[in-house]
Amino acid sequence: MNTIENIKKVSLIFFIITGIIHIGSSVFISNGAYLKQAGIINKTMDIPFIITGLIYGFSSLRLALTNSNQPNKILDIILISVIILVLAGIILINILIPDLQ
Repeated sequence: MNTIENIKKVSLIFFIITGIIHIGSSVFISNGAYLKQAGIINKTMDIPFIITGLIYGFSSLRLALTNSNQPNKILDIILISVIILVLAGIILINILIPDLQ
């Protein structure tokens, strides 16, 4: 269980950092400052922000639902599969849906 706890701690740090950068770039865009740079950062940071949030959320969920003495391979497979499906969906949405600018 120590590995899952470490994953949770590291993903929280990355979630906070990517969230601050993503929301900060959105503030720059809404205020009309540094539009080109903020637009690039905003489009680049959406996938890492979502993925780190999913990893943090699912690691917290796994720690809350399981016992540290028993292996839970089925739950791990389900949670990893959901993360992979969401990542594939986000990438497809970013590729297939054009920007309306």
